[in-house]
Amino acid sequence: GFAINGGRGWSEVEFDNHQIDLNGNTAIAMGNYYFTDATDGSKSKVEYTFGYKRCDDGKVRIFLHHSSMPYNPRASAAPVDVKPITKHEVLSAQDKWANAIKKISKEYKHKKDFVATAAKAAGELYAYGHTDVLFKPTKARDVQFRPDAAGAMSYFLGSKNAKGGGIAEDGGFAINGGSGWSDVMFDNHKIDLKGNVAIAMGNYYFTDATTGEESMVEYTFGYTRCNDGKVRIFLHHSSVPYNPDSSAAGPADITEDEVREAQDLWRDSIKAISADFKGKKDFVATAGEAAGKLYAYGHANVLFKPTKAKEAQFRPMATDAMSYFVGAKNVENGAISEDGGFAINGGRGWSDVAFDNHQIELHGNTALAMGNYYFTDAIDGSTSKVEYTFGYKRCDDGRVRIILHHSSVPYNPASTAATEAHAPEKVHAITESEVRAAQKLWADSIKKISAEYLDGKDFVATAGEAAGQLYAYGHSNVLFKPTKAKDTQFRSRGAEAMSYFV
Repeated sequence: GFAINGGRGWSEVEFDNHQIDLNGNTAIAMGNYYFTDATDGSKSKVEYTFGYKRCDDGKVRIFLHHSSMPYNPRASAAPVDVKPITKHEVLSAQDKWANAIKKISKEYKHKKDFVATAAKAAGELYAYGHTDVLFKPTKARDVQFRPDAAGAMSYFLGSKNAKGGGIAEDGGFAINGGSGWSDVMFDNHKIDLKGNVAIAMGNYYFTDATTGEESMVEYTFGYTRCNDGKVRIFLHHSSVPYNPDSSAAGPADITEDEVREAQDLWRDSIKAISADFKGKKDFVATAGEAAGKLYAYGHANVLFKPTKAKEAQFRPMATDAMSYFVGAKNVENGAISEDGGFAINGGRGWSDVAFDNHQIELHGNTALAMGNYYFTDAIDGSTSKVEYTFGYKRCDDGRVRIILHHSSVPYNPASTAATEAHAPEKVHAITESEVRAAQKLWADSIKKISAEYLDGKDFVATAGEAAGQLYAYGHSNVLFKPTKAKDTQFRSRGAEAMSYFV
């Protein structure tokens, strides 16, 4: 969340242009901007190059944004001698980890600020921001690896408690999905000391605060001494012990009846989501439950190409699918701005869905179905015909789920008719004052988003509105290379920019 400074906020943003170069309906500005931390008042200098373009609606927006930290020659200097890690320090780090889990659970139970406690603990325990962190949590299937602090926080707190949204599969390990942990005990198989790095392997035991049941989990932790002298985790691999019973015979073949049952469930789910939306019930929860039954996210790769998707044509993750079905404004994580909510018909609802299979093809534990389905508008009763291809697979739990869903509007020959070419309208050249106005709007927007975040207001909505005014997503290609982006350096889509800023 750059626009909220990772939760600290920015109180001021100041542009210092090295030069502004005007080129007709485009302009380039290069220089430094200075960000003032809203918590401690410290100032950070960042280099920028912005490109501005006048869009079809006459507004000047950003189409190029390259941001980087100033070059530091000391970064390539030889490393200084670091004090070796001791066994005592490893055991101390493990005690701190166990105590942090118990404290987060306790504060969650007593409705205290467990999120702040977790954030503080994460900064002390994990080496995010100091070095790369390799983290493979126990209960993570869709997003197995968590290379950034936001992914770790989502895992420990749960997606609904993570600031700015989390990863949908996360129930909150540190709060045990709401049940809490009363105790955590490390049992090291071995601790291996290697200078300023140490590796510990063994089992830890978690006691459920509600039932008293104890769970054994396997771990490998790697510790490193950071530049501030503190020992932190840079490697954390956690897994459920091997169960030989899980290697049973392969899944049974899918039958035609099971395909039709899956289609009936899809139809009934769309109608139920629409009905719950109309009745002002928790239609998002209904959709989430249905998605787990219908789609194979978390069990297999899913190929999903929705009907009404242009910017994000393909939806490989469950969060992408949820955004499509319930609408971007109704999901906390993974919202895609173009999504109006297909399952609620953009707010109108569907009263009926009818499948008309052209053919069902069975292939052992997979099956394909192709045909048309018909959606009846809940308000005016009109029927819309849509083409589909569904692929089904029997998952490890025995349930038949969707692994392929391609949906499209029927071909319309009229849409391909030749149209008279029109010469482009003359576009007014961008002025320097417009560039400065765009920069002022950018700076003011960062400050406003930070202020609303700190005041507990809807800073995400403010950021969304600002993004539409500032960046040319949806009007033109946008070249955006954020400052604090290593894994995904370039952000060509509006959703990716929103993820960075909030």
